[in-house]
Amino acid sequence: MTRFALYVLLSALAAVPLVAQSGAAQPGLTDPVFSQVPFDQWLSGSDQSRMRWDTRVSEPALSSHQRLVTRVDVEVDGAELVRRRGKGQFLVLVQVNDEKGRAWQTHQEMDLEHVEEGMKANNVVISQFFFVLPGEYSISTAIFASATAEHSAIKRKLHVSPLKNDPLPGAWRNLPAVELVVPEMPPDNWYLPSIQGKLRLAVETHEPVHVDLVVNLTPSERLAGSNRVQNRDLEVLLPTTKVLSQVDWGETTVNLAWLDLSRRRVTYQQDNMHGLDWSKAAGSLSELNPGIIDIKSLEKRQYTAEFFLDEIRRRIGAAKGSVPQRTPVVIILSSSVRFESGQEVHPIALDGPTDARLFYIRYQPPPQIIFGPPSSPTGRQRRRLPDGGLPSRANFVAQTDQLEPLLKPLEPRLFEVTTPEQFRKALATILAEIAKL
Repeated sequence: MTRFALYVLLSALAAVPLVAQSGAAQPGLTDPVFSQVPFDQWLSGSDQSRMRWDTRVSEPALSSHQRLVTRVDVEVDGAELVRRRGKGQFLVLVQVNDEKGRAWQTHQEMDLEHVEEGMKANNVVISQFFFVLPGEYSISTAIFASATAEHSAIKRKLHVSPLKNDPLPGAWRNLPAVELVVPEMPPDNWYLPSIQGKLRLAVETHEPVHVDLVVNLTPSERLAGSNRVQNRDLEVLLPTTKVLSQVDWGETTVNLAWLDLSRRRVTYQQDNMHGLDWSKAAGSLSELNPGIIDIKSLEKRQYTAEFFLDEIRRRIGAAKGSVPQRTPVVIILSSSVRFESGQEVHPIALDGPTDARLFYIRYQPPPQIIFGPPSSPTGRQRRRLPDGGLPSRANFVAQTDQLEPLLKPLEPRLFEVTTPEQFRKALATILAEIAKL
């Protein structure tokens, strides 16, 4: 599918609000569009469309939101849409049923007036993501051309296995079996404010504790101008922040700070946090603006490392000075950071001994998979596979991180995180250690 055709498709697609079903026996979500078409009859009847299309259901996987997510892809021959250009609406309907018969419904639609000729040579893929709990499901999809009443339906099965050796076995308690993910634009598509389900995570400590969650939202300075790198980090850091904000900390006080290291400022702060105030936090993200930095920030970039250390020192000192006095705990979430040359880089200096506990969750992007022959000055080719193809290779460049050495006097507990599974293990360990305080 061409990039232009994809833009046209996303501009034309729309999803309607879903409505919670009434009654305890049949909870789920209904889509009003389903009451306007004989969806159940389509599933049991014959195909009434000559349109070429298919449905795929992805294998469930753990997401950065610490929820199992799967995706339904409806693939339609673009030439079929072009052939019907100017003739009404094209609808894709998706219904998910769990093993108790409960149904969750949604649809996406395209105004065929917006179909472009360039879509003829490509298949159009319309996707619907949803969170699921372990269990058995049936996925029913249908297409419908309103002008000609053409329709077709397909049903698929989905088995969702529980996580093996889950370090947080009770985290999904009381969550709905299915939650549909509404298509949203950045930054909402990373945070997913429409998702109402809340993880069940709790910590009870033996003594008063104060937690500071410090999140660095900016990559290394030499990468700070890249929108791609910035977005790659945000699509992990924002869901992870949301997960940590859902923890029930009991009597523990929690503050949140988002740092912009490239401009040496706190872009958002929330004290005594009981869940993240996304309506306020989201607005602060517009200030990041990769690639745009003021002259004053450039002139003082040699103090970036010191700004970071000042923020950590200040939070440790504030916790010690609280009444009643609380044990300071700092959780740092960041990708690897490498400062520009000329930085004044030295380990954090403390006024005296401290009982502060520091946890550093360092996000490392997964290796990039590249297909095809490697670039080699010798021109040597790699061994081909039996089918004549070339094996894929992982192109991974280790990221040098200069934040960790700065924190060495605090003896930070470092967690290298590349996958949601690794973060889940790190989170379980951090919560267990805080509970011992």
